[in-house]
Amino acid sequence: MSDQERNVSFIKEKNVQKIYKLIPDSLPDEMKEALKNSVDNQAKENADLQKIEEYVFQINSDDINISYYGLNRCRKLLSNQTLPTEQLIEQILQTNIHIKIFDIAKNHSISLLRYEALWIICNFGCGTKKQIQNILDNDGINILFLALESEFDEIIELGVWALANISGDNVQFRDMLLQKGIIEPLIKLANRYKTETSEIFKTIMWAISNLARGKPTTKIYQKELIYILSDIINSIEDEELLIDACWGLSYLSEQESQINTLISYGVVDKLTLLLQSEKHLILIPALRIIGNILTGNETQTDHVLNTGVLSRFEILLQHKNKAIRREVCWSISNIAAGNAAQVKQIIRNESILKSLFKLLEQDTLEIKKEIAFFLSNSAIYADLDDLDYLVMSHQFIYKLSNLLELSDKTVIQVSLEGISEWIKRVKNDEKYQMYKKLILDSKLIEKVEQLQNHTSKVIFENAYKVYEILCQDLDNEYI
Repeated sequence: MSDQERNVSFIKEKNVQKIYKLIPDSLPDEMKEALKNSVDNQAKENADLQKIEEYVFQINSDDINISYYGLNRCRKLLSNQTLPTEQLIEQILQTNIHIKIFDIAKNHSISLLRYEALWIICNFGCGTKKQIQNILDNDGINILFLALESEFDEIIELGVWALANISGDNVQFRDMLLQKGIIEPLIKLANRYKTETSEIFKTIMWAISNLARGKPTTKIYQKELIYILSDIINSIEDEELLIDACWGLSYLSEQESQINTLISYGVVDKLTLLLQSEKHLILIPALRIIGNILTGNETQTDHVLNTGVLSRFEILLQHKNKAIRREVCWSISNIAAGNAAQVKQIIRNESILKSLFKLLEQDTLEIKKEIAFFLSNSAIYADLDDLDYLVMSHQFIYKLSNLLELSDKTVIQVSLEGISEWIKRVKNDEKYQMYKKLILDSKLIEKVEQLQNHTSKVIFENAYKVYEILCQDLDNEYI
């Protein structure tokens, strides 16, 4: 089961009064009472795995009450927490009763039986890709689409839940559902049930979020998905809904062509506010969306900076969660790839610099890599005055030199690029004479020379170029 799927055990057992609604009034009174009694009794009893063949036989019965009993027992079996869901599904499938279950879900006139059959199909959606394929092979997608049109909330919820799990399993299933037009009925349902306290609305939004997630990102219905997920972020405070909406947008915002759409829906201000959350499940996707927008053009980056996001970055750089620190460092490296005025906002923020360089000394390689990009981008895009400030006040040369000692090829390559660009920009500056001693003291020349023996051809070639520049620009007395 992928992290986008949810076990059907999370579906709450409905109050028996609600289940009674699924029993048609047109049935004889005696039959209605018998079904109500069954509903009451089965709600209190657990199913027995040893009786699976008996339950299968009962499902095939022409007697509505007996068939209901078998369906309910098989559904309860699949909720057994002592065995893996996939193993339980397989035992049901091996009996071949699933063919009858799909037929009941599609054609039976008694909503109560369709409800139990749909719940079993929901469980199939929590299985392996092969087990989910059984839904597709038995007209299950059309059956679930029909469930979305039901007059009963209980049946609609099951249809949405199953479709959400199917789309969350893999991008092939996701794209198949999008191509079949799942967005339109889900949006209609979302508008009907929109309220923070509605469990069915939360299930609908989880389904919509799953349709936005996964890589590669869907190429269809992007604007529709961005609109509804942005609307949730802007208008609702429920944490569960915000988590699903933010994760969905975190994937869609990777598309550079959609950044302006995101901004036009006014979601950036709310995302910055969400950075005050104490929930990492909100913080991480909110940071990812902001970081994705910061990969855009200068105007888009300014839009984010104007929300005051840097004040939140100052705090989040010290967060105990490594993933959150990494996302912030990545966002900062993106800002450093902007114009000089944007880079200045980072370089002249003493709190951010202090935290970044503390992480550079103490944190994981993954985070050091993002800070290496920040330093390299600063070397390329910052004003010379700001670069001088980094060199003289924050040991810029020493930090790039120390990064060359790490084993990560990306860090080494990025650092070499930063060194090369910095030298090209400052070698004609009057302060370069002062920088030469710092270059020597940092052992930069020796480290670059050693990298000419690196196994990576790209690193070897770049190290050679940087070494040549250093040798040309430094006086012979220093070499």
